[in-house]
Amino acid sequence: MLRSLYSGVSGVKGHQTYLDVVGNNIANVNTTGFKRSNVLFQDLLYQNVRGAMAPDAGQGRGGINPMQVGLGSMVGAVETIHTQGTMQYTGNRNDFGISGDGYFVVKTGADTFYTRAGSATMDSGGNLVMSGMGYIYQGYKMSKDPTDPTKYVEGPLGDINIPVGQKLEANKTTLGGYRCNLDSRVKAHLPMGITGNDSEFKIVLGTNTYTLNQVSEGGAVASFMTLSDGTNSVTLGFPAAGPIVDPTSLLPNLTQITTAGAFTGASYDPATGKLTVTDGTNSSTVDLAALMDFQVLSVKDALNNTYYYLAEFNDVATTGDKELVLWGPDASAGGAMTRYSVTVPTRRDGTFDLSAATNLLAAAQSPTGNAVTVQATTDGLGLVVKDGATTVATLNQRLSSVHTSKMDIYDSLGNAHTLEVSWEKIDNNQWRWRAFLPSEPGITMTDNTGVINFTSEGKIEGVDTFDVTINFAALGAEDSTVRLDFSGRSFDKDAIEGVTQYGSAFTTKAYYQDGYPMGVLQDYAVSSDGTVQGVYSNGQRQPLYKLALALFANPQGLFKESGTVFSQSANSGIAQIVKPMEGGAGRIMGSNLEMSNVDLSQEFVNLIVAQRGFQANARVITTSDQVLEELINLKR
Repeated sequence: MLRSLYSGVSGVKGHQTYLDVVGNNIANVNTTGFKRSNVLFQDLLYQNVRGAMAPDAGQGRGGINPMQVGLGSMVGAVETIHTQGTMQYTGNRNDFGISGDGYFVVKTGADTFYTRAGSATMDSGGNLVMSGMGYIYQGYKMSKDPTDPTKYVEGPLGDINIPVGQKLEANKTTLGGYRCNLDSRVKAHLPMGITGNDSEFKIVLGTNTYTLNQVSEGGAVASFMTLSDGTNSVTLGFPAAGPIVDPTSLLPNLTQITTAGAFTGASYDPATGKLTVTDGTNSSTVDLAALMDFQVLSVKDALNNTYYYLAEFNDVATTGDKELVLWGPDASAGGAMTRYSVTVPTRRDGTFDLSAATNLLAAAQSPTGNAVTVQATTDGLGLVVKDGATTVATLNQRLSSVHTSKMDIYDSLGNAHTLEVSWEKIDNNQWRWRAFLPSEPGITMTDNTGVINFTSEGKIEGVDTFDVTINFAALGAEDSTVRLDFSGRSFDKDAIEGVTQYGSAFTTKAYYQDGYPMGVLQDYAVSSDGTVQGVYSNGQRQPLYKLALALFANPQGLFKESGTVFSQSANSGIAQIVKPMEGGAGRIMGSNLEMSNVDLSQEFVNLIVAQRGFQANARVITTSDQVLEELINLKR
């Protein structure tokens, strides 16, 4: 009879604990990062009234089960349920939650705690601390990689401190990246003569096919153009005397023709620009007109005779200057064909510099600097020209074949400068680039031009990065060397992301440079990978810290502490400190808080269950008491 009293007492005590746990859950229904608890009951002890007996076949008796009387219940465990709580957007940059596994690491003095509460604030020392508790969030300090300034390395774990107001020193530009497409359909930016780069012709003679892929222009009248495959070749030259062209056509009259190898003869039709090659039995025709990009100049002598000259430009690879070449007759030499040439100095922006004009060029430069004016004089083209020096023609750059892109770069003092890069087509699959400061012509630059080549698939081949040196000493700053990357390799990008040459419109995008002026830290933001980025007044964002997250083998083994934090226990396992989105850890959701995982509807049900359990056990006590009272009354 007393046993039932004790059983009822144990049940009342256990359900009182159940009520305590449910009440605590409900009390923390709005506590950020709170994890609800659940009570597990176990039976307590048993009094063995009779043991079990096995069946006895010899005596014809079956087995007998044990007889036990229970002595009540106990609370076996109060488990913490670590399921994900609902994320609530707050719009507060100081709030962040964990979507997935992991716990923020916080410290106070020598003690380390772990929490899912991401309601942070900054104290007067710039430390990122838990609101209301002052525990400091822990993270890995980020700093620039000394071997690669475009990347950052992580330091040891420590307090996250955001020094608002701290200066970010100016950083000079050392690297610039470009993305753009150069339109392969445009002509060369100047009449460039034979544009034979990467061109080839198929010559089919009977059963033999010859690929003439070495198309080049010679430097002599008799070897004006050569097509070869290394063994078999055709060379075309001008006639011994002019005129060299039909004035209605841009196709030169090439009559000096020599062949070698399997080719035994050839003929050229200036009316169509087609070349016919034969091996004595078979013949094959190719069209050379597509390679010819010339301008025709006409000059009258003192007797009113007209002479025609073929004008073209050659690119001077080392300097970017242009060589102006005129093919035509020399009247003073009986009309013999002659090659005239003169170097046209070119400024760093691609315009012509005619400040020291030669005898072939007019001294007066055109207003834009994108044209040269050719004059015929007695000493110049070798003609006796009517009325002295006579302007023959003006040769203009095709500006529609020049593409430009601008971006701001910075010197070591943080001064901004506009760097312009232009690309001018000089041949098939070949472009010259130029870098210059359009608004600061007094600042000298070296190595500021070069040539880039493209494959037949539109991608850069060969050298694709160039170092330009800029003299900023006149401004009191250091000289700078800026690497121009046209390929994207410096940024771990594929070739398609850099400068390309396809049959599409020009596009402009200078997409990266690593310089900036001095700035002051004004704010911070937390990204999904836990990077705490400083936001500076100069528009820069730099990683300051990487938030640390802790993982445990058994999160239910953590000790609950006040302030919605946990501490490590003997059964939780050792904290594995990782970074968000690594090693199984979740990601960070900025401007969000993880709410309590308490489900009120479930807790109200548990409350009813706990109440009914408490009432039932209390009824056992009162009933047992009444029975005891009746027993005592038997003595009266």
